[in-house]
Amino acid sequence: MRPRNPARPIAALVALLLVTQVALPQSLQTRLESLIYDSPAAAAEVGLAVVDVETGRVIAGYNADTPMIPASNMKVLTSGAAMLTLGPDFAFRTKFLVHESDGRRTLVVVGDGDPALGDPELLGRGTTPLDVEGLLDKIAGALQKKGIDHLDEIVLDDRVFERETLHPSWPRDQLNRWYCAEVAGLNFHTNTVTVFPVAGSPGAVPVLTLEPEVPWLEVHNRAKSVSRGSNTVWVSRPDESNTLTIFGDVRHRAEIPVAISNPARFTGRVLATALQRRGISVGDPGTAPGSHVRTIGTGEDYTDATAVAIVRTSIADVLARCNVDSHNLYAEALLKRTGHAITGEPGSWANGGAVIRMLLREHLGPGEAGSVKISDGSGMSRDNRVPPEILARWLAALYRDADTREPLLISLPEPGQGTLRSRFSDRELVHRVEAKSGYLNGVYALSGLLIDDGGRALAFSILLNEVPSGQASRAAKPLHEDIVATLDEWMSERGAAALGG
Repeated sequence: MRPRNPARPIAALVALLLVTQVALPQSLQTRLESLIYDSPAAAAEVGLAVVDVETGRVIAGYNADTPMIPASNMKVLTSGAAMLTLGPDFAFRTKFLVHESDGRRTLVVVGDGDPALGDPELLGRGTTPLDVEGLLDKIAGALQKKGIDHLDEIVLDDRVFERETLHPSWPRDQLNRWYCAEVAGLNFHTNTVTVFPVAGSPGAVPVLTLEPEVPWLEVHNRAKSVSRGSNTVWVSRPDESNTLTIFGDVRHRAEIPVAISNPARFTGRVLATALQRRGISVGDPGTAPGSHVRTIGTGEDYTDATAVAIVRTSIADVLARCNVDSHNLYAEALLKRTGHAITGEPGSWANGGAVIRMLLREHLGPGEAGSVKISDGSGMSRDNRVPPEILARWLAALYRDADTREPLLISLPEPGQGTLRSRFSDRELVHRVEAKSGYLNGVYALSGLLIDDGGRALAFSILLNEVPSGQASRAAKPLHEDIVATLDEWMSERGAAALGG
């Protein structure tokens, strides 16, 4: 019998330890941590969660359960809640009704919270493309087909939403920007006026064109035309006023969308002016058509009115504009419309947020809503707080659900589309990426899905808060893309193996 060699077990143990040390850096968790540590963006607060969609298990994370500002990744929660509550066949419907009583004829416009009514971007995408004037032509034509050439007044029913149209935590110095547009039960032209300044001779006042046509709007043109230098033109609008003042230099034609105040009233005045131009008078002869426009009063009932036109917008179009284009008005309208659908009350930031928390409890677990703070639907508010793990698990749940999978994927941009137009341009990714980006000052976010040819997927959420300016800020988006590229590589290495195994 050969004597035992006491050195052999020790050698085997040393070899085992060495193998373990070599293998550890190959784990997904370690790879991702190394990326974070090596990035200048690590000077920020970094949160990351990666979820195997099939099992719902978090397979890698970094501060995954820390509530963070999600910026526009808030739209992932909002749009998902709308998919679950409104359903794939839902459509916003704005109704144009005519009511006749005691010799008076009233046009009643019943809003459904549609953010797309008169949106030039969506009008131009249809199978029969329209512009804003074309839409107004159709509304006027529907009235004229009924033999209507005079209206005594226009009544605006915006009661589907609360009448608090401006979120209290949005930045006060940016309320004239398109991305801070007010949110109403009746919206038009994304609640903006687009100013088109065109240069004249040097030193002259530039020529201004406005869309939609709003001849009653007070506009002060203090800009000047230049033949050299850059366009520096900008537009001021004081709070709660629709007076515009144009400043700066105009060398080339510019396009400046400016958010307006009191969207329902604005919609009614645009409509009244448009009808008047098309031969349908509004109000008494010699008076401005806008003077016969009002919002509906408490208790007023026009259920016996006759529908002459209905403008319909599919939820698929609204979801895509919300997520692909990251349009804030669309997200806020979805949030409030979701709140209205569930509660039967006017949609609000409060009841819309309550619906999201209810759905988080239902789809992720009873304790998950407690770590989420919902202030608005778009992420414009810096008061929102969502842990990366919640965003990733929410995306995974939506992808697993047969009813929401396709609407979710259609609504999210791929690299080269929408807000991902310039993202991942230098990456050779094997798997399909569908993701929502987000940005506020000091905040960078990216949440989405990596999907293989067989439909297996990873959901991820990468949130960076308190990002210092300079090198850390410049490294934020590259860190997002490095993480996604690492996940893509890891999925390729796994092949057909269970992702979470």
